Amino acid sequence: MERKGEATKHQLAESFKELMLKGSFDKITIRMITEQAGVIRPTFYNYFQDKYEVMEWLLDEEVFQPVFAMLEDGMEREAIYLLFRRMEKDQPYYQKAFEVTGQNGFEEILSGKIRQLIEDMLKNHEIKLQKLEGLKDLHMFLEFHTLTVVTGLKYWLTSREVKLTADEALEFYRFLMSHPILDVVGQVEDYTEQ
Repeated sequence: MERKGEATKHQLAESFKELMLKGSFDKITIRMITEQAGVIRPTFYNYFQDKYEVMEWLLDEEVFQPVFAMLEDGMEREAIYLLFRRMEKDQPYYQKAFEVTGQNGFEEILSGKIRQLIEDMLKNHEIKLQKLEGLKDLHMFLEFHTLTVVTGLKYWLTSREVKLTADEALEFYRFLMSHPILDVVGQVEDYTEQ
């Protein structure tokens, strides 16, 4: 029975995803999701409260569960790489998901997952973190990194001007995180003086 239940949950989520790719989140109804999944409408509520919960479950199931599993094994770099790869794999869906704004919107859901990912990474490296001078507010540090990652992912996945693979986007992210703007500006000034 458990397997059948999981299969039904996956069917409903896949139905939602297909409908998102065809149209607008606002126009999708529970009836549309269940009809496409081939189940009766009340079945939806055995698994999800609403469409927002389906969207969150998909993100958790398809992206963050494997990412957090890698993190637990101490594979931080691989976890970040997997995050980029999984989102690239379903880029058309995530482009549509980022259109879902407001309270419980996709960006808010993604921010919560990214924040948890960064918090867990910091817990694994408390000794290194204590050595950072000038880090007066850990919460502010966490929020800056969360905003950077979420906004970067959004721009990468939804931009019409920028076409990068997951590898290229990750390389850009690594460069950005390891080169503060003042260092980059200083390097440019040094170069122009020569």
